[in-house]
Amino acid sequence: MKRLRSSIFLVCLLLAFTGGAHATPLVPPYEVKWSQLPDMDQGTDNLSMHRSLGPVVADDFRSDGRPITGFHWWGSYLNDPSTGQEWDTGQGAERNVSFEISFHQDCPVGDPTCNNGGPFPYSAPSNDPFYFSAIFDVEEDFFGTTAGGENVYEYWLKVEGTPGPDFLGGTWDEVAGEIYWVDFAWNAGQFGTPFNGDVWGWHESFQHNLDFAVTTAPGGPANPHIGPWSLLDGEDKAFEVLTVPEPATLLLMGLGLAGLGFARRRRLNA
Repeated sequence: MKRLRSSIFLVCLLLAFTGGAHATPLVPPYEVKWSQLPDMDQGTDNLSMHRSLGPVVADDFRSDGRPITGFHWWGSYLNDPSTGQEWDTGQGAERNVSFEISFHQDCPVGDPTCNNGGPFPYSAPSNDPFYFSAIFDVEEDFFGTTAGGENVYEYWLKVEGTPGPDFLGGTWDEVAGEIYWVDFAWNAGQFGTPFNGDVWGWHESFQHNLDFAVTTAPGGPANPHIGPWSLLDGEDKAFEVLTVPEPATLLLMGLGLAGLGFARRRRLNA
C-alpha cells in the first residue's frame, strides 16, 4: 500500500507539471504561464478574421517575465447563412491552419496618448511604440463538443525562433507584471472558403481575468489589428500562453519519470 501511495503521488506530481491528461503536443516540455480555459457549456464565439475590416478579437494577459515560447487557443467554425454551408472540418480532423497573430502592449482605460483609436472607457491593445504581427501555420485538433452541439477545435503554436521582428527572441522586452494583448485571426480564403466569408470564431472562456476581450469596431481601418476597439462586455477568450519550465521544474519532472520507472520495475520483479 505504501508503494502504491508513492506511485500515485509521483503520477500526480508529473501530471501537475505536464498539464494533466490534456498535455501539450509540443516538444520540448512547456509550462503554462497564463491560462483561460474554454467554456464547453454556455461558451460562444466571436468572429476573428484576418481580412480587410476584420473583425479581429483581442484579449489580455499578465506577464510573469518569462519568455513566451508558444500559444494554445480554442475556436469554432461558423455557418455561412448565404449558402447553408458550415465551415467545419469534422470531428477528429487534424490539419495545419493559417492564422495571423498580433501582440500588443496595453493601453489603460482613458489613456489619450495611445495610438489605437481611443481613448476608450475600457482597456484595449496599444499600437505604441510598435506591435508584433506575423502569419503562422498552426496545428489544429478537435477538442470537443459544447452542450449546445458546437464543435470546438484547439490550436498549438511553437513560436521561439520565428523570424523578426521577434518579441520572443529579445527584440520585445517583456516585463514581469505588465499586461499585454494577443489576437488570433483566422486567415481568410483557406480551403476554398470565400475571402469575405464569416468562417471562424474565437471561443469564450469560463474564466474572467483582468479586462474583458475587445473586438475591432465596425467601419474600422483596412488593418483590423490596430483597432479602433469595441468592448465585448462580460467576455474573456479561451487561450494559454506557454513558456519553458524552470530548471527545477524539469528536474522534478525527470525525478517523477524516474520514480515511475523504478516503481514499475519493482512490480515486475516482485
